[in-house]
Amino acid sequence: MIPRTLFTPEHETFRDSVRRFMEAEVKPHDERWQEQGYVDREVWRKAGANGFLCTSMPEAYGGSGPTSCTAWC
Repeated sequence: MIPRTLFTPEHETFRDSVRRFMEAEVKPHDERWQEQGYVDREVWRKAGANGFLCTSMPEAYGGSGPTSCTAWC
């Protein structure tokens, strides 16, 4: 296998965190959300609290800034 060099260790840590969040907070509710037609607001709040939303937004507007993981993480 060819090693992937696109992501830094920080990117991989972020990706792992998002993966764990999705497994714990999203996957268990997917079927119910599909039936109701929307995702519960609380999961959006949790995603935001964990820094998973608006990752490419400048700090001045509440984002993480340009040195953090960008939207392609």
